[in-house]
Amino acid sequence: MIMKHSEKITLFSSYFDMNDRLSAKSILGLFQDLAGINADEIGVGYKAMLEKNLYWILSRVKFDILKMPVPNQTVVVETWPHEKGRIDFDRDFKILSEDGEVMIIGTSKWCVIDTQSRSLQRTENVNYVGEIYDEKNYEDRFAKISVPADGLKECFTHTVRFSDLDHNHHMNNTNYALLSANATENQMFSHYEINYLSECLLGDEILVSVAKTEEGEFVVGKNGEKTAFAVFVR
Repeated sequence: MIMKHSEKITLFSSYFDMNDRLSAKSILGLFQDLAGINADEIGVGYKAMLEKNLYWILSRVKFDILKMPVPNQTVVVETWPHEKGRIDFDRDFKILSEDGEVMIIGTSKWCVIDTQSRSLQRTENVNYVGEIYDEKNYEDRFAKISVPADGLKECFTHTVRFSDLDHNHHMNNTNYALLSANATENQMFSHYEINYLSECLLGDEILVSVAKTEEGEFVVGKNGEKTAFAVFVR
């Protein structure tokens, strides 16, 4: 079995923003949902991991929009994992038209933590079932988002509510995209990158700031003294 999952999905109007552009939250949601399905197929899904007192956390994602889908278009969403690293797992994504035209490419980095200690676990505790699909959307490695030292402007504070949480009882990765969209005032972009740096729990206060540069826009969320996330868009 090749470790790759493909699914036809109709992108209804609710997936799109006020400019009829597929939102970052929707793209991250599609990627997350298919990653979960594929993880089940290859023996490392939510329930299988929980039996070992482990669960997945997403640490980094980036994607590039090559051609914007339109509302009510049916697309093919694909995902597949790469070979395991020492402490992390890379997974790629694609969104294609029904004719096979590549519209969006993305990649992500995942880690595994212990449910009790919340400590990172080595990849030797996680074993895939199947054959690696040998394709990469990007040749370059993930890089840490380097936020400018100057120019950050405070925008708003977000309190983590019940609607932000997922079954790991922390703020779901897709909801950080709403914070970055509000901070950048939903500017149109073709490249999106986010680093998840520390988890946010119910009741946490996230101070969101933005910096606009010639390179693009940077969004940072601070949870007290900790940086919760950093986003770069252009």
